[in-house]
Amino acid sequence: MKKIAITILILSGFMTSGLLHSQNVSTLVPGASTFDDGLSIDNSGNIYASRYVGNTITKITPGGQTSIFASGISTPNGTDFGPDGYLYVPSNVSNGKVVKISPAGVVEPFIASIPFPGTVLFRSDGKIYISSYQGGKIYLADSTGNYSLLYTGGGMTDPVGMTLDDNENLYAANFTDGKIFSITQAGDILLLAQIPGIVGFIEYSKGYIYATGFNTHKIYKVTLTGEISVLAGTGVSGQVNGSFAAATFNGPNGIVASLGGDSLFISDFNARSLRVISGISTGIINISSVTPEEYHLSQNYPNPFNPVTKIKFDITGSNNSGNSQLVRLTVFDAIGKETAILVNENLSPGKYEADFDAGSLPSGVYFYRLEVSGTNQNNSGKFSQTKSMILMK
Repeated sequence: MKKIAITILILSGFMTSGLLHSQNVSTLVPGASTFDDGLSIDNSGNIYASRYVGNTITKITPGGQTSIFASGISTPNGTDFGPDGYLYVPSNVSNGKVVKISPAGVVEPFIASIPFPGTVLFRSDGKIYISSYQGGKIYLADSTGNYSLLYTGGGMTDPVGMTLDDNENLYAANFTDGKIFSITQAGDILLLAQIPGIVGFIEYSKGYIYATGFNTHKIYKVTLTGEISVLAGTGVSGQVNGSFAAATFNGPNGIVASLGGDSLFISDFNARSLRVISGISTGIINISSVTPEEYHLSQNYPNPFNPVTKIKFDITGSNNSGNSQLVRLTVFDAIGKETAILVNENLSPGKYEADFDAGSLPSGVYFYRLEVSGTNQNNSGKFSQTKSMILMK
């Protein structure tokens, strides 16, 4: 899951863990299930989900079949697999300990006492970060369970979610105020971004950090420079499946990326369901960083197409500055229903190309729209252009 995302393409026809990667939200396990919290994934694509308001870990196959993997673990929270194949689980928040679970589901002690453990996260060297959600601290443990304080302060108050990028830089998120921190290997704790409301957990995949907005019912996408956008969710609580823009969540909490990094699994705390966000590796190739003279949306090519086509567009500067602007490139069907969000992020001036894979869509006429906000072209303050294309199977 740790590959630098130089180019990011829609993979709606690519199969990973049995899921078709069109760009949508679906439900793998409906509520009410036996889990509500942190998620981990094994090398076979099975998901392991915690029941924080309970004492169990549930195993979920790629096909959505569930079974109790282990029990008797008080308030299990953010888990992670170790290099030994065991699942490590922070347990009993009030007393504070960490247990490990064998591949056969046998619970064994690991750390007998540690203050308020929230999440465990393994480094590539086998050492373990452990967040302390009431102490504003992050500990580092070795393979024997010996631990010491590693990071504290810097604005961290109740970190729960943690994740590592491709270079093993650590990111941690406060639970109550939505602040996400980047922690350098030198130990500097820097505020990266602040998500509205409560953040359940965070997950890094292909160049971005994804965060669950527990009480905003949204999933957020954060660049490594701190720019925030909404990936999915209307903000209304619910269990509606469909496009990123139309889907609803109900207390999204746990989050883990698929083995290929093209999908996100989300545990909805209130509904106790497992949702799947497919096609997150949608994005663009930066063809040229030379600033174009004007905004422009090109005709897709080939056209007609089956099922993949390319869409080029130009982003010019705003008031002759090099500041990034919020760019959205979306696809609609003939009745105006949004079927894909190809780009939804801040981009600097340049020439870009996006791939659109319509492998999961029926033949017909589709429309794609480029929208740029935060600009001042012709004093209009925005740019928008729409073109049509034909999918012919």
